[in-house]
Amino acid sequence: MPRTPMIQTHCLDVTIGPMMDEEAEDLSAMFGQVVVSLPYYNEIAKRSEIAKYTPALLRESVSENANSVLVARDGRKIVGFCFSKDDDGVVWLAWFGVHPSYRRQGIGLALLQKLEEIVRNRNSHKIWCDCRTENVASKLALSNYGYVELCTVRNHWYGQDFILWEKLVG
Repeated sequence: MPRTPMIQTHCLDVTIGPMMDEEAEDLSAMFGQVVVSLPYYNEIAKRSEIAKYTPALLRESVSENANSVLVARDGRKIVGFCFSKDDDGVVWLAWFGVHPSYRRQGIGLALLQKLEEIVRNRNSHKIWCDCRTENVASKLALSNYGYVELCTVRNHWYGQDFILWEKLVG
């Protein structure tokens, strides 16, 4: 596997690259901790989303596409993640997040930049995603990084309201 270049954030040197097999348990646990702490997700949504990112399912995703699970690392510590999948010629950004003690240091932006680089190299033309209407941090990050709000879908997944976003990268 080629060495991932360093991405300079505010005070850290963080590497971003595909999840390594031995990181699946720690990444799944961190993802679960992030999701459980979300005040704008109901309990059904939390349980369902956590169940989608078990160590086995993360490994399966990576076996199908090495770049579908990106990990931000501070040394050996996992500090962020980005989960995506090919979706009929475009890329669905399922989740991106940063460990609470590492937020506001540019790691989320670095994850989005890395995903865009990968998407562009695959000759895909668009990334799309959603976020909860109450998720102020994601709305700000996505809009600041050039994602465009497509619409709000009321009473949708898990009976909650979501915003659909896209970013053209071609």
